Amino acid sequence: MIKVALPLLATALLSACATSYQPKAWSGGFSETQLSPDTFMVNFAANAYTSPEQASDFAILRAADKSEALGCDHFAILNGAETATTGAVTVNTAAYGENTSVSTGGVFPMVKPNSKLMVRCFKGQPEGVQAFDVAFIQSSIRNKYRMKAYAVTR
Repeated sequence: MIKVALPLLATALLSACATSYQPKAWSGGFSETQLSPDTFMVNFAANAYTSPEQASDFAILRAADKSEALGCDHFAILNGAETATTGAVTVNTAAYGENTSVSTGGVFPMVKPNSKLMVRCFKGQPEGVQAFDVAFIQSSIRNKYRMKAYAVTR
């Protein structure tokens, strides 16, 4: 029973620890660098409990939010990179019952995904450019992760 319950409990607790959509903090988050009035870099650095897909989605969401803050309604991704920082953690656990004891543990790999985008935003749909609609991206990704609306900051 303990061998089944411990991994399930650990999975449930750790999945709640994924990096949230937030400015960069100790557990990860987004940052950006303005390169010109309509071009910027977005970086989303996640912790080991965040999937690469979620890190990528949050970088794209930040690109949409930043574009909106700059007064744009479309944006194009000029360049992008998906990377990861890897490491390992050693975990030892012990459980003691009235007549039994169980000890488990091991070395577990840690992969921290990172998504970096170079973005140009536009006022209106540009011709000849694969551009994303800001409002659609915001709605789509926020719905996917059941997020509340985010206050736009410049």
